[in-house]
Amino acid sequence: MKKLSDDDILKWLKPDEKSNFVYKEKLIDKKNFPKPNQITRDTLRKILKGKIKIDAEIDLHGMDRFEARDIVESFIHKSFFNGYRYINIITGKGSGIIRHVVKDYLDDKKSHKFIISFSNAHRKQGGEGAFVLHLRKKETIG
Repeated sequence: MKKLSDDDILKWLKPDEKSNFVYKEKLIDKKNFPKPNQITRDTLRKILKGKIKIDAEIDLHGMDRFEARDIVESFIHKSFFNGYRYINIITGKGSGIIRHVVKDYLDDKKSHKFIISFSNAHRKQGGEGAFVLHLRKKETIG
């Protein structure tokens, strides 16, 4: 039996251009998801009245902007993979630094594959100090 050389191993590890096999993650990254829309007022009212349930909530008070970005990203990913549809992110009004960090992440193309729409929360639920996010179903990206 012939021993494999380094060149043989590299050829073996290199994907064949002719094959139809594509890694699932690469396929997801190449798929273009639309920019999230604004949640409608009607939906916000339904959330306020309890007709639509908020599945998870996170409060970012007291965090710095770097910590908040990491926590928001992991919170959205965990919520998505747990099958949650509506989540709430409380930023607080304050100086607005945390709010801008969250808004920047929501506008980033990396987040579009998880989020259908987002908006400020209803004024009775935090208004400009909180975001409500409507997440995609897991099946839509896989």
